Amino acid sequence: VRVGAKGRGTTCFSGRCKSTSGMSEEWVGEEDALPANVQSGGGTRARAYSHTLPSPAAAPSESLKMDPTLEPKDGEACLVMKFGGSSLATSEHLRRAADIVNSMMSRRPLVVLSAMGKTTNELLAAASRALLEGEVDISKVRKVTDDVFQDLKIPLPSDITELLEELFRVLSGISLLKELSFNTRDRVVSFGERLAIRTFTALFNHLAKEGSVQAKSIDSWEAGMLTSSGGGSADSAFSQCAVLPKTYSNLYAYFAPLRRNYTYVPIITGYIAKDAAGIITTLGRDGSDLTATVVGAAIQASEVQIWKDVMGVMTTDPRVVPAARPVGVLTFEEAAELSTFGAKVVHPAAILPAWLAGVPISVRNSTAPEQPGTRIVSELDSKDFRDGRVAAMSSKPDITMIVIRSTRMLGQHGFLAHVFQVFNRFEVSIDVIATSEVTVSLTLDRGYKAVDFDALRKELEQVAQVEVREKMAMLTLIVDRTEATAVFREAFQAFEALKVEVQMVSHGASNVNVTFVIPDDKLLLCSRDFHQRFFER
Repeated sequence: VRVGAKGRGTTCFSGRCKSTSGMSEEWVGEEDALPANVQSGGGTRARAYSHTLPSPAAAPSESLKMDPTLEPKDGEACLVMKFGGSSLATSEHLRRAADIVNSMMSRRPLVVLSAMGKTTNELLAAASRALLEGEVDISKVRKVTDDVFQDLKIPLPSDITELLEELFRVLSGISLLKELSFNTRDRVVSFGERLAIRTFTALFNHLAKEGSVQAKSIDSWEAGMLTSSGGGSADSAFSQCAVLPKTYSNLYAYFAPLRRNYTYVPIITGYIAKDAAGIITTLGRDGSDLTATVVGAAIQASEVQIWKDVMGVMTTDPRVVPAARPVGVLTFEEAAELSTFGAKVVHPAAILPAWLAGVPISVRNSTAPEQPGTRIVSELDSKDFRDGRVAAMSSKPDITMIVIRSTRMLGQHGFLAHVFQVFNRFEVSIDVIATSEVTVSLTLDRGYKAVDFDALRKELEQVAQVEVREKMAMLTLIVDRTEATAVFREAFQAFEALKVEVQMVSHGASNVNVTFVIPDDKLLLCSRDFHQRFFER
């Protein structure tokens, strides 16, 4: 599964407008980049989808299944539990997470952890200070672990002391050399997850009852988590490297024995891996979600639980609309669209491994573990009742819209290919695209990565007129295609009443997505109005 690409386009049907879109190739990766132990229902090795994720309706008639040569003949499916940094911020949070894991012991949990609290930010800040000021200071990072063990009234374990000493040496090297490469930055941030699993393991075992199953810390590469080479993902939500196919068979071989004989609780680092040369790589900020679903797909887990400090996937961002409420159930396709177009609850790349393997995901609240949260499944069944036509909303502010006009497009081939070659050279990811006979309209999220936008524009202007519209926003509704017409009608009635000029409408490439491109300063107004119309009546 390739995690280098940012997002997924959709298709616009508006008047005579036609379009092409889909996931960028980098999202899914090379042709052979599916789980090594996953095959199509017919038994032929599945091939990676180079442009578009399969929808549930387009999936094979028989669900994706394990390669029969690897499939366990006995034992019970394990559960994968991932805890985010906000669920591990303090000793109290760690105790709560340990209690949740203990409550699931009958399901044979494998636990994936992010760094504790804001540790990743502190590590990046420490690296920056070492580079720019020559100061080597790990006190803020060390305080996070020290506070936990002081609360437990036990000495700091030797493996944590050794890691802190290693971190100090790495930062000293940065200070001495006045150099901080992408690979070194990834190595620095890896200490967050490595410290987290050892801290949690020590706490879990200290609190465990006599004779109970003990926890064991596992750096993900010990279990076989391999990626291609590529540094520089520590500051981005999207990685510059790809999870290699061999990872899936490695993870299966390492963890499958626990299905038959559950002798320890694996506590696994999220977010980090190694390449074939043994260099530490990262899966992008919040990439622990991806680690969890890769592990879950590899071992055919009964479920992947993502524990956060929210009640699940919400109908929209509760910081924007206080009346937002949890969504009970989503399909993988709906969740993928939401995460791609602005929702932050599940990492966009994390959906695909679970989707292809047919492993359900649930998003739960670690502060209210009794609440069901949100389930993410392949298909809805008769028990999955949803009130209303729209399942959820997401939004993405501060995007750039580019309109490319050229009469060279009229009846000619090759023009679009040239335009996309330009975007490819500048490594620009496109969110939404629509074409007509002489115009291409598209949106870019310039916050994704640094791009020489002036040079990009100059090259496009060699073959076309280019209009750039800054300060735009996308508002996306997750709605079944059968309800789309009614939703479109009500949405445009709302836009008319609010006096909002819609710049682009996107629908068609996905079965569940309706996206509107509007001025950024109207996003808050429209979000609140739409939520009231579709969820509060």
